[in-house]
Amino acid sequence: GAAEKGLTDEVLRIGNEQVAATTFTFRELAAATKNFRSDCLLGEGGFGRVYKGYLQTTGQ
Repeated sequence: GAAEKGLTDEVLRIGNEQVAATTFTFRELAAATKNFRSDCLLGEGGFGRVYKGYLQTTGQ
């Protein structure tokens, strides 16, 4: 439908831009989220659970 067409157009537009992404190891993610503790869980979406965390190495 129209919503899917709009989403497809947006993905294609963004796909043509330069996007920087950082890759983290499982250990880094586990440490940042206190071993995926429930109090770090923000919610769930189509791609799985979303956690907040703090990276000691970057201070973020």
